Amino acid sequence: MDLSKYHLPEDVWCNPLPLEHYPCGMLAPGRYGSAAFVDGFIGPVRDFREMSDPEVLYDEGTWYIFPSAGEAYRSTDFVNWEWCKIAFDEGIRPGYAPTVVKCGNRYLFSSSSFFASRAEILAADSPLGPYRSLGTPTDGAGNPLAEWLDPMLFADEDGKLYAYFCGEKESGIFGIELDAANPVRGIGRPVKLIDFDPENRFERFGDFNEHPRMAWIEGESMFKHDGVYYLQYACCGTQFRRYAVGVCRGNSPLGPFTSRQRTPVAQQTTGRVTGTGHGCWVRGPGESVWQFYTVLVRRIHKYERRIGMDKVVFGPDGEAHTAITAAPQSLSAGDLGQLPLSVNKAATASSSSGCCYPAFAVDDCTHTWWMPEPEDKAPWLEVDLRQEFVVTAMQVCWAEEGLDYRAGVRPEPAEYVLSFFDEHRALCGKADYTGNKRELLIDFRAVAPVRARFVRLDLTPPHAPGLRRGVNNFTVFGFFDETV
Repeated sequence: MDLSKYHLPEDVWCNPLPLEHYPCGMLAPGRYGSAAFVDGFIGPVRDFREMSDPEVLYDEGTWYIFPSAGEAYRSTDFVNWEWCKIAFDEGIRPGYAPTVVKCGNRYLFSSSSFFASRAEILAADSPLGPYRSLGTPTDGAGNPLAEWLDPMLFADEDGKLYAYFCGEKESGIFGIELDAANPVRGIGRPVKLIDFDPENRFERFGDFNEHPRMAWIEGESMFKHDGVYYLQYACCGTQFRRYAVGVCRGNSPLGPFTSRQRTPVAQQTTGRVTGTGHGCWVRGPGESVWQFYTVLVRRIHKYERRIGMDKVVFGPDGEAHTAITAAPQSLSAGDLGQLPLSVNKAATASSSSGCCYPAFAVDDCTHTWWMPEPEDKAPWLEVDLRQEFVVTAMQVCWAEEGLDYRAGVRPEPAEYVLSFFDEHRALCGKADYTGNKRELLIDFRAVAPVRARFVRLDLTPPHAPGLRRGVNNFTVFGFFDETV
């Protein structure tokens, strides 16, 4: 049977993004030698990996993702992302929520004072550094800007430079113009641009927005579109599935921002891609606008997160919306109409460790997982799709246990084999990744289209002693063939 019409295009991706070398979490004990926010761990205090709060820069034909945790990724096609290190002068330690902007002929970098050594602005001659410190930003009177959480640097078309940040002692989002020639010197005093609006229900704190007088407005970002300034913010708490992106519009970089959107720009509360807040907009191929965002995981720590992206659509009134996706998408063709075929179908495995049952690998949930027994030397996981479908792609979100960066137990590439079986359990296809060299925590693969009912994942156990690998989510994508 000719299944060639089901081949996926080359420019396909799937959320969360399959980025290499997810780093040790900022709050993991392996990052700085001790665990902060111990009360945020879901169970024992242990190492985990995460990325969040993406800021994206477009520069001379290349896009750069700068997420929390001091890593970077670049791409020339907006689909395939290459892992990069950022160089900093000795003694500089970036915090959460980095921001990078090109101002004149140099690049400026900053990040939240939380976990950094101090609030500071850095400069470099290239997007990846090396970055050197220009000092601590001040207002026009020379007073240090003590509140410097989730900063965002924005260079306008007229060459003027602005900084946005949220407060900890005082709620709300603030903005200030900076001297473009000397970016650590503010011009005037910070201006409060927006604060919590309890009438905007999605801003209220909690997984059901159940706190009418409580909120956490943060994660600010600025973007100019069709002459209008869009001030983006995140709410209602990054640990919640209802975490979302909101936006206000104004006619100048410092407002007033009087047009506040009453619906989230990005929000998704169910499935593998939830908690879609704190990110940014960037202009993509063909002048399209894209929302990059944080994805909630919450398996080991309440702030364990991933990264996703989707296209922004503007209505005739200027309102912006993003349809959050969790199935394969094409950069040129959009949604490919593929269905998740494996969610909550019958799953079996070679073994299960504790309460980490095989059903948890196909439940479309981010904080459950299947883990084989430590003694299982040939672990496998299989899902019964209940009938034959044309399978075209799969995504594995791996689950790791035993990471210990201080002891040298670090992530390694997952090696595995995918096998496909028909209704009669006859082998009808195979994809062998036992020689895989890409270290992917989120592993998305398009496969040669195959008609199959059963899909089996055979794992090669990790080589590092003490490291164990299971499956957080195993999702099989494809179509029902109407012609059969």
